Amino acid sequence: MILTKADGTAWRIEDPVAKLALRATLPGARVFDLAAASLRKIKAAGVSNADRLPLALPATWCVNSPAPSTVFRRWALPPQNELWLLLIDVLDEPRTGPLDLESTEAIADGLRALGPEAYGTEAISKVLALLIPEAVPLMPTPARRFVLGDAAAEQAGAFAAMVNWFTAAVDEGKDELTSWANAHEQVPLCAAQVLDRLLWFDSEGHRHFKNPRG
Repeated sequence: MILTKADGTAWRIEDPVAKLALRATLPGARVFDLAAASLRKIKAAGVSNADRLPLALPATWCVNSPAPSTVFRRWALPPQNELWLLLIDVLDEPRTGPLDLESTEAIADGLRALGPEAYGTEAISKVLALLIPEAVPLMPTPARRFVLGDAAAEQAGAFAAMVNWFTAAVDEGKDELTSWANAHEQVPLCAAQVLDRLLWFDSEGHRHFKNPRG
């Protein structure tokens, strides 16, 4: 499958099932995926976002979140937990295209309030990738540079740009992504999570492994 990245360049996805299997050999990555699956189940059972948020925060350490426990404490308590719930509501809203201006501004305001630290975008994305995997990918710097280009990766609008590209790419490749998810036996993944994991692998994760073709 070939996808067009937000910077206009092509991304050819090769050996997806092998890459997903290799990623699942990493203990932290596997536990993160299990946590995401559990959070998806309890959401379907009616557990509120307010109750799911504290479960997601420490699980992000499984994929090397740079946020310390002091930040998690701040995020889990008023008033910042209320900002989290607003952010989740905006991003979890069904849509068929890019974020509208109102939503983009609301997300930007939320990010500024939650993550003034330099690592805010990455840490926040890793929480949301557990709670709303269909809409938000993991956004460490290598992934943002891979999709947006070096210049755009650190801009204020990088988060919204990543979300817009990601949801469009998932929709474009949904059939193939779903087939790869079905072939991945280690842990349940949805189509969006498959794309997210492959984005991690091709942007930086490959450094952990030999060539998947051997």
